[in-house]
Amino acid sequence: MISVRNHPLQLNGNSMKQILFFLLIFNIAVSNAQDKVADEDDDTKIEVNVPVVNPYAYLDSINYSRKKMYNVAFLLPISVYKISLGDGKERPTSMPQETREVLGFWEGVNIAFAKIKNMNAKFNFHIWDNEKNDTTTANIIEGLPNYKIDAVIAPFHTKQALMVSEYCKNNKIPMFLAQNPSDVPAKNNPYSFKFHVPKNRLFYDYYLKTVTSYADKNTDIFFVFDGLNKSERKVANYLKYMSEKDGSKRLKLLEYSSDLVLKNYLDTTRNSLFMISYYNTATVNEILQKIDNLQPYNVKVFGHNLWSTNSKLNMELLEKLQARVFTDFYYGNNKPLLNEVKSSYSSLTKDNSVSDVFLGYDVAMYVAEVLDRYGIKFPLSLDKYRYNGVVTNVSMKPTYDGKSKLLFFENSTKFLLKATKDGWILEE
Repeated sequence: MISVRNHPLQLNGNSMKQILFFLLIFNIAVSNAQDKVADEDDDTKIEVNVPVVNPYAYLDSINYSRKKMYNVAFLLPISVYKISLGDGKERPTSMPQETREVLGFWEGVNIAFAKIKNMNAKFNFHIWDNEKNDTTTANIIEGLPNYKIDAVIAPFHTKQALMVSEYCKNNKIPMFLAQNPSDVPAKNNPYSFKFHVPKNRLFYDYYLKTVTSYADKNTDIFFVFDGLNKSERKVANYLKYMSEKDGSKRLKLLEYSSDLVLKNYLDTTRNSLFMISYYNTATVNEILQKIDNLQPYNVKVFGHNLWSTNSKLNMELLEKLQARVFTDFYYGNNKPLLNEVKSSYSSLTKDNSVSDVFLGYDVAMYVAEVLDRYGIKFPLSLDKYRYNGVVTNVSMKPTYDGKSKLLFFENSTKFLLKATKDGWILEE
């Protein structure tokens, strides 16, 4: 059962416009989800996916503390002041893309309430708008002790996530990084969990898969990146460092521009793998066309994990170029539940269903499920726990540095998908 109070983003809203209306009417600084969501009778009993084998059996001898009531905090960069409310006629509601994605994430959390309220424990979900601002985040952190928080979903941006990580580490509170590709906020914090595998790890894992494969020994590897983007440069430098370390000398870094001539870098006596970090649709399709023009030479493509959710990419070219992606979520993971979440989301808003909604649902279900079954001290021993959500398989794995010091826990589950003209399918 779930207990929630005074929530500005209510589950019973019929559209995103109503959600935004509540955002503007109520003070986002401190608010909790609505009591009526928890307490109203529900004649429809929804089955909760409980594993047949108790995943905590190996820890039954340890005295871990469960609670009857948990407080879970969400610090999200909603930036409500950037939302311009429409009049419902000529002038539509407008907001930055990031705000729309954050609201989608939060609606996924709202959709999870129906199942969470059937758990043994009760939950208070608190939401703060940290406005992607250091001062606002610091003020929220200062007030957190008043709410006896048991778990925190961290801000999506590294700088503010670092501030929250320090607080959680000092107070031994589990913190979850749901939308942050950086390792930094989680390092040296054993109470920190990453739901997404960092992008540099995805590209490096496929790079390693290629250089260690005997079948690909005659393959050169090109990393095509955006030189103006700081995070893209970081991935490029990471790959460069690792390629120098393994001594394969097969990696070539290509900073992309529309006038880049790929053939100038091609050794036509060898095979070629192009790893592409871009996810912008127009740029990706432009790059794919340039690579296709390199035919009849043997070229393949490995791409950004967000390609698997982009229906506007040229799928025929991706299939022709034998494209692959690593992703830590896969839409075919739980189709009945996926359709249920899609249906619930479409009743809330006219927006198309987006991956942020499913991630929000999975994060809420994962955190609530583990707290409900296990208790507040679970972060230290979760490497053997596995959760199968709507689109996410979560298998938390501890990551250590060279001195065997715990860095953080991360989701170690990755799927290798291959492109077909009809969409992405799981690699056999």
